[in-house]
Amino acid sequence: MPADPAHHAALLAAYLAQFDLATDRASEESTHPGYADVPDTDRAQRHQDYQRALHWAQTSTFTDIVVDELETMRRRYGFPRR
Repeated sequence: MPADPAHHAALLAAYLAQFDLATDRASEESTHPGYADVPDTDRAQRHQDYQRALHWAQTSTFTDIVVDELETMRRRYGFPRR
């Protein structure tokens, strides 16, 4: 993991934002208006990861556990290892 995990958390949050509420995608037939078209379980995981990445992006100190969780999240979404 690079020296600045907050930077990588911010990149993840920016990526995951596309799967969170997006009012321009709302439709009458959608059961989850405003969300990208992903399965419910994926949507829930992406929303949780988005919230965590936003939090980490504002954090100034990181424990080894958080750095490991961030690395796991990076791999989950296809971000290359450094």
